[in-house]
Amino acid sequence: MARTHIDMELRWGDQDAYGHVNNVAFARFLEEARVRTFWLGTGREKTGMERHFRGDDPEGPKMLVASQQIEFTRVLEYSEAPITVDLWIGKLGGSSLEVHYEIVDGAAPERSVVARAVSHIVIVDGATMRPIRLSDEGRASVSEWMDEPIVFRRG
Repeated sequence: MARTHIDMELRWGDQDAYGHVNNVAFARFLEEARVRTFWLGTGREKTGMERHFRGDDPEGPKMLVASQQIEFTRVLEYSEAPITVDLWIGKLGGSSLEVHYEIVDGAAPERSVVARAVSHIVIVDGATMRPIRLSDEGRASVSEWMDEPIVFRRG
């Protein structure tokens, strides 16, 4: 499977009054995984995707989240063990890509997926904020990290 893995420590403030990691924190986990993958290149694997989506040039390409869906599969309890976000590309369009994720509980004795998610990303021109086609180099970098798309339990 062509996935990159991003390990993240939980924060005390991620939990709610029940001691569960709050659903709002999951959106932050997805954002952090995207930043580490597409900007910093600090996941476990060197993907090469960061060369094309950094956004250092104010008028250069930018990634915008057009939509996001998260499906929670079980409760994530707060713990000292880091979670792992598995990230891959599920679909590639002309000016967009779907980033797919599984969030894995690092405290569980066996692999335990606590959430699945998809972010629909549109690549835009930094000056006009209008969609632009992915560059050939950007397309090549993400195509190496494609895997089967997530199918949610509910439509």
